[in-house]
Amino acid sequence: MTNHWDSYHRHWKLLDAPLRPTPETVGIVERELDLGNADVLLLGVTPELAVLGRSMLAIDQSAAMISGVWAGDNTSRRAMAGNWLDLPVERECFDAVIGDGCLSAVDTKAARGSLFGEIARVLKPGRRAAIRVFARPETADDLRGIEALVLAGGIENFHALKWRIAMACTTGDCDSSVDVQAIRAAFDKLFPDREALAARTGWSMASINTIDVYAGSETRYSFATLAMLEDEARDWFDQVRVVPSGSYPLAERCPLLVLGSAKLR
Repeated sequence: MTNHWDSYHRHWKLLDAPLRPTPETVGIVERELDLGNADVLLLGVTPELAVLGRSMLAIDQSAAMISGVWAGDNTSRRAMAGNWLDLPVERECFDAVIGDGCLSAVDTKAARGSLFGEIARVLKPGRRAAIRVFARPETADDLRGIEALVLAGGIENFHALKWRIAMACTTGDCDSSVDVQAIRAAFDKLFPDREALAARTGWSMASINTIDVYAGSETRYSFATLAMLEDEARDWFDQVRVVPSGSYPLAERCPLLVLGSAKLR
C-alpha cells in the first residue's frame, strides 16, 4: 500500500479544471484577499496560486510533490515539507492563507477542524483565508445516473467525471470520506472499456488513465457538503463567506470559502 501523492506529480500536467484552478479562479482569490502586498501561506504547491502575494511560503506533506511541481525557491518564494495539521510556523505571521482542495485532502471531520484551527492560528488579526473546496451535493448522485450523463455528452471532461464518482461514493456520515481505491473501482465498473469511453467522449486515454494513480493507494479523501464545511469553519471564524470560483466544469461544486475574523482560542 502506498500514498499516491508521491507519484501524483507525474500526472500533474494531464490534470484540468476542476482539479486545478483556472486563471479566472486565481483572479478571484487575488481580489477577495487583496494579495498585492501580502505575505502568503500556500497549503500545497499549486503552481497557479504560487505566483500570488508579495512573498510566499508553500507547505506540502509530500517532498515528491514539491520536487515535481514547485517551480523552485527564490528570494521571495520557497516551499517546504510539513504537516498542515501542525504547521511549522509561528502564530499570526501571515497576511493570507490560500489553498486549492486542501480540505478534501484530509479524511475526517476532526482533521478538517484541525486544519481550520491551524489556518486561524497563523493568520494575522484582521486578515483572511480563501480555500477552494470540493463540496458534494446535499442529494448524492446515483452512479448509473452519472453513467447516463456521460453517454449523453453531459460531462465536460474526465476530471469532472472522476469528482462526480468520488462524491457519489462518499460516506454519508460526518467524515464524508472515500477511499481513493473505491473511486477507481467504481469507475472501472461503470466504464470497463476505456477505449470505448475515449471514443465516445473525445477524452484522451492519457487523461482517463490518470485514475490509475489511485491503484494501491491507502489515501482517503473527504467531500463534505458545503453546509457542513460552513458550519465547521464557523467554529474557528466569525466571518465565513461562499464565493463562486468561476465558470468551468463542476464549478458549482467548487466555490471558495473565504474566512475572516479568527476566533480567539
